[in-house]
Amino acid sequence: MWTGFETSADISKRISIDFQAEARWQQTSALLKQLIAETGVDYNLSKNVFIGASYKIADKYKKNGYYPEHTIAGVVGYKKKFDSFKFAVQSKLNVSKNTYIKDEASLRPTVIDKNKIKITYTGIHRIRPSAFVETYHVVAPGSHYHIATAKYSVNCSFEFRKNTSVDLGYMLRHEIDDKLLLSIFTLTLGKSF
Repeated sequence: MWTGFETSADISKRISIDFQAEARWQQTSALLKQLIAETGVDYNLSKNVFIGASYKIADKYKKNGYYPEHTIAGVVGYKKKFDSFKFAVQSKLNVSKNTYIKDEASLRPTVIDKNKIKITYTGIHRIRPSAFVETYHVVAPGSHYHIATAKYSVNCSFEFRKNTSVDLGYMLRHEIDDKLLLSIFTLTLGKSF
């Protein structure tokens, strides 16, 4: 189970800042697996193109306690509306350093390039179906640039009351290196102010 909140503010016509916090619990909700806080800033280069930077700290539970992982990221994105469709694409470069050391590889930072394409249909009142594809590319010295993980997702958001919505989603996560397929169903209740 995941719980969280996020907030954002426009500093000017081109600059916005955001903050989000999230708690991820084990399925029984008896154990806090991760506690995440992230803040970032976006700058609109034009109506459709933006760049941004963010910092995230994630306290992750291991066998003998919680260990923070620090991540800095840079992002470039493009978004545009075509009639009743919203199209968005972005590339985000993440550099992470984990404080949990289990082997020599853990001493080095992890660099992952995340690429995402999302399409949302806005032609139905109070209902927003969407779909996205996201790929994770490992960037590491001495290794070839390849897709390590791919996510395929469909989602439908129902706004049943003003500023209150329920989202139903399905995601297929393909861990290519480990030859693992994982199906994830989500139910999200959201409230905006």
